[in-house]
Amino acid sequence: MIHTHSLGRAARYHAGATALVSGGGRPTFRELHARVGGIAAALTQHGFGVGDRLALLLPNETEYLELIYACAWLGVTAVPLNTRFSAPEIDRVLADATPRGLIRHSSLPAPTLRLPWERVLDVEPLEVRGGDCPAAIYDPEAILALIYTSGTTGRPKGVALTHAALLAKVDHVNYWLPFREGGVYLHAAPLFHIADFPFMFAAPAFGTCQVTIAKFNPQAFCETVQQERVTRTVLVPTMINVLTQFEHLADYDLSSLVELGYGGSPIAPELIHRARQALPHVKLVQVYGLSETGFLTGLQDHEHIASRLLSCGRSCPGVDVRVVDESGKDVPIGQPGELVVRGANVMHGYWNSPDQTQLAFREGCFVPATAVIRMLTALFTFWIV
Repeated sequence: MIHTHSLGRAARYHAGATALVSGGGRPTFRELHARVGGIAAALTQHGFGVGDRLALLLPNETEYLELIYACAWLGVTAVPLNTRFSAPEIDRVLADATPRGLIRHSSLPAPTLRLPWERVLDVEPLEVRGGDCPAAIYDPEAILALIYTSGTTGRPKGVALTHAALLAKVDHVNYWLPFREGGVYLHAAPLFHIADFPFMFAAPAFGTCQVTIAKFNPQAFCETVQQERVTRTVLVPTMINVLTQFEHLADYDLSSLVELGYGGSPIAPELIHRARQALPHVKLVQVYGLSETGFLTGLQDHEHIASRLLSCGRSCPGVDVRVVDESGKDVPIGQPGELVVRGANVMHGYWNSPDQTQLAFREGCFVPATAVIRMLTALFTFWIV
C-alpha cells in the first residue's frame, strides 16, 4: 500500500525530477522506481515474499532507501537494526524477529547468529534483476517494518508498523515539516530510528529529493547542506549542540535550509537559543513521539516562546493525545496524569509479545506506561495552561 502512495506516486507525477543523490548519480523518480523494481525482483529470486522478514544493518546510504522501498513493494517486513547495537544485542533482535535474511555492511558489528541468507552489501552488491516483478501489494494491514525500541527501559521490543500506519505518519510529518516538489531532504539522523524512518516515504510522495550522510559530523552536515541546497532535515539535540559549537559554521552557505526539526530527547532552552543564534533564518520545529506512534506532539516555530520551551506542544490533526487519571478521565489543565494516544499512526502491536501488547492498550488507546512518559505528561499539560 505505502508503495503506491509514495514511490509509486512519485514515478507517476514527478517522473523526471531528481529522486536521490547517490554518489555521483542523480536518478530521477522514474529511474529509481525501475531500479527498486529490479531489486524487488532480485529479492523474489532469493525466496523473499509477502510476510517474510529482511533485516538491514547498514549506515545511512541510498541503498538502504532502495531496499526499504523494495520490501514495501513486495510485502516483505523490513527489520532496520540499530547500528549502535553490539553483536550480542543484534543477535537478540534477530532471534526475536526471525528474519529470512540479513543485508549488512562490513563496517558494522557482525552477528554470530546465522540466518538462511546473508549478503554483505559493500562486498557483494545485490544484483538488480530485469524482467517481470510481482505487482506491488496493496494491503493496509501488512506489516511494513519492525522498529526495535532502544531497550533503555527493558529488553528491546519489536514495534510492528503497518503500511496504513506509515501512510498516516506521512501526513503527520508533512504537517510539521511541509514537503514540496523541488525540495531536498537530508537524512542526517539514523534511518533505522522512528524520527527519520517516515521521511523516506514522505519525500517521494511530494516529489522531494533525498540526500544521506553515512555518519553525522558538523563538517559533513554543512558541506552537504551547502552543496545539495538542502531545505529540510531532522536532528537530535546532541547533533544540534555539536553543530552550534562548530567553529567553521559561518564559513558555509546554509541559506537553503528552511526548517529544522528536532526531537528524540529533551532539549534545554539554552540550546534552543543557541540554535536560533547560529541559524537565524531557519524555522525550528520541536517534535515529540515514540517508536510505537511516530510524532505525537510538537511546537511550531512561532510557538517557541519562553513559557513553552519545556513543553511537548500539541498534537497535529489525526493524532488524539489526552492526559487522564487512573479512571481514564481527562485531568484538569495543569494537573499531572497519564498520557494516552489513539490514531491511525499507532503500532499494530509488539512482535512476538501478546502480553506486552495487551498491557500497552487500554480501551482502544495506546498507553506508553513508563516513568519517563509519566514525567513528560506534566510538560504536555503545561503547553495548554
